[in-house]
Amino acid sequence: MKRFNALLFAVIGLFVATSALAAPGKRAIPSCTKVPVTQTTDVPANTVFDGLVKYGKMVCLVGTPKNMNGSQSENQIPHFNLGVGATLKNVVLGDPAKGAGRNLTAGGADGVHCAGNCKIENVYWGDVGEDAATLKGAGTMTVTGGAAYKAADKMFQNNGANSKIVITNFYAEEGGKLYRSCGNCSKQSARTVSISGVTIYNVNAGVGVNSSFDASKLPALAKAYDVATMSDFVSNKSSSRCAAFVGTVKGNEPHKEKDADNIARACIFK
Repeated sequence: MKRFNALLFAVIGLFVATSALAAPGKRAIPSCTKVPVTQTTDVPANTVFDGLVKYGKMVCLVGTPKNMNGSQSENQIPHFNLGVGATLKNVVLGDPAKGAGRNLTAGGADGVHCAGNCKIENVYWGDVGEDAATLKGAGTMTVTGGAAYKAADKMFQNNGANSKIVITNFYAEEGGKLYRSCGNCSKQSARTVSISGVTIYNVNAGVGVNSSFDASKLPALAKAYDVATMSDFVSNKSSSRCAAFVGTVKGNEPHKEKDADNIARACIFK
């Protein structure tokens, strides 16, 4: 009997672990109270900003000045700056009731900036501004739960050197890409992304990676490439869940990868 119970619990544990990775169905934005925001909130290293703890309820933080209105202007500032080891959880960014379409000015600002290792948990972007979240330095950004909507371009941007973004149990609707590894940063490097249990709906492409680099401009990266590992990654569109590019230097635009072998080594489906 003890052996049977142990086996039963092992099977249940395996089922729960497998189910935890299941891509979610359409996910609605939680009901929230709108709170106007006029400046960036800094979350110090190794601390937690929990919206439910601070406000006692779910809130929509809506940027009001021009540099937080969520346009595609390069002078947008973020809602949050996360120090190394910081965690952001349980908030909505932008006004989800602003309207339909991808190019709104609904107070999403430039989302969240991570200096290095950081965690983003149960955060909803009611309307993505310039980006939902950007990894700025070396380390790993982990995004768990939540959802993002109405992005004019990409949602998660990786600008860090030798860095990684992990996205699990997430839902994205209306946008250009769920993720993009910077194609022309001033300091280029190979990066990784891990996607599991994620659903994208009306998103043009899942992830954008640099499956190779322009050896003539970046000789040190001639043999380097990004790696995207994807499992239980669901899209309602037939467009590619992994778009591959040739990374280049600042001032140049990356072009689409044509080498099938390069694409295959960078886009890994499990």
